[in-house]
Amino acid sequence: MSENVFLIPVDPENFDRTVRSPVDLTDYADRPEPLADDDEARLWAVADDSGTGSTFDQMSADDLLLFYHDDEYVGTGRVGTTFEDADRWVSGTFWTAFPATRIYTVESFTPVSVPKRGVNRIFDYADTYTPGLMRVADSRVTTQVGSIESALARYSERNA
Repeated sequence: MSENVFLIPVDPENFDRTVRSPVDLTDYADRPEPLADDDEARLWAVADDSGTGSTFDQMSADDLLLFYHDDEYVGTGRVGTTFEDADRWVSGTFWTAFPATRIYTVESFTPVSVPKRGVNRIFDYADTYTPGLMRVADSRVTTQVGSIESALARYSERNA
């Protein structure tokens, strides 16, 4: 079981289109090989202009993903398949102004609504800290990642 946690900023429009709702892949015979056997998938990526190739390289199946926009975490999930999409098929097919070759599928997606300061406290960041795309340092992950995921879901349910 992986212990990596990634904090991921999102563009709401693209996120809604391919993570919040899974993409129906059955209409796309030309999809990349890693998606060839999938009827649907939740898709996200590391943008080509982000310069965080090393972050993508650290992603492994089952790593915890915490998605945020502005001052709120909006979803959790787990890394599924990671792959290089040299033709930019995924980004060209589904996203607006988000060129990407470093693609990953999102498994076990759960929508949440948790203030940024709450997640920052879990990892001992300042309340006002706004991360870029990043892997949380091992020293800041002081509890099992499944517990973090569950706590965010419970918080979101209680405050809905």
